[in-house]
Amino acid sequence: MADQKRFQKQELNSEDYEKTEEGAKMLKTTSKVVTGIVVVVGVLKKYGPEMLKGINKIRKL
Repeated sequence: MADQKRFQKQELNSEDYEKTEEGAKMLKTTSKVVTGIVVVVGVLKKYGPEMLKGINKIRKL
């Protein structure tokens, strides 16, 4: 009951949430980078050997 009263009287201040917002932005950016890396690694793992064979064939010509 005391917690409810305390939070009802508390004024919201945007400065209190700056670190939370910065952390959320950093997490969002990091997740995009990690997703991109995973996609690139997956594509290279699947098509990499074929690409290397093709490059070697072109070099031999």
